[in-house]
Amino acid sequence: MAVYTTLPPEAFTRVADAYGLGAVRGMTPIPQGSINTNHRLETDAGRFFVRHTTVRSEEDLRFEAALLEHLAAAHFPAPALLVPMGPAPFLSLEGGRISVFKWLAGEELTRAQLTPDLLEQLGAELGKLHRTTQSFGGSRHNPYGSEVVRGWLTGLRERPEPELASVAAELEGLLTRAEAAHPGLEPRGVIHADLFLDNVKWLGDRVGAFFDFEMACVDAYARDVAITLNAWCFEGTYQPALCQAFLRGYQDARPLAEVERAALYGHALYGAVRFTASRIRDYHLSPLGADKLAPKDFRTYLARARALGGMGPDGLRALTGT
Repeated sequence: MAVYTTLPPEAFTRVADAYGLGAVRGMTPIPQGSINTNHRLETDAGRFFVRHTTVRSEEDLRFEAALLEHLAAAHFPAPALLVPMGPAPFLSLEGGRISVFKWLAGEELTRAQLTPDLLEQLGAELGKLHRTTQSFGGSRHNPYGSEVVRGWLTGLRERPEPELASVAAELEGLLTRAEAAHPGLEPRGVIHADLFLDNVKWLGDRVGAFFDFEMACVDAYARDVAITLNAWCFEGTYQPALCQAFLRGYQDARPLAEVERAALYGHALYGAVRFTASRIRDYHLSPLGADKLAPKDFRTYLARARALGGMGPDGLRALTGT
């Protein structure tokens, strides 16, 4: 959602024409995120979210489109993807692929606004998502599995910056521990894989929608639970009340099997390592300025990895009440 590709004004006119949105009234670049170029588009037909990707393949975008259609049919709160005239659910334009979504109502919460009640609702909604995706037939492997993350760390270990090389070596050891801590036998299905604070809209004190499903893939449901726990329940340290409320809400909607509870630590440690490494690559080493890429400090996720490494599996189970 960073501004990687500068789109000329006529590109937005072409988008509006292809989707039947009427005349363009304005567009605003959105610097948050790390992979795509996104804009808010205003037209005669209203407000829309326009995503331009040079990274995602046609197969990735077709998978996302089919998943969103499935969620809509199940009345799960997710973005409405518009489809242009033609055989594809996207528009090829300016060296990449354009996807257009209806603008979602609601607000994104700040970390200071989080409460156990809100985390319980978030957990319940994630559990509903996992129940819903059990009946979805699409398949996409996780593009950021452990083997990919390990490759990132190998490259970072060879960087000239002493801090990055040291952190990469530390993370390699933690990734090995993460891989050994989950058996790979947990129930699997389509997961969101990126449910951060800025990927949830709230309408007052209830979840309005989950969005940004472009990283959705088939993986262990427990991995999604762990990634979300890391994202929402840590502020300097893991917050027990938030962790327990989140897991309580999730299990009200979809109870975790014992094998999933036992594997949660390995998935949480993997997630902390994965997002530390990706933030180094996507933000710390990015040449883009803050006007085009809203910065995120990799050290906040390194702190999660170190906290998990210190507490071990028993510590996480005590923390979460699982």
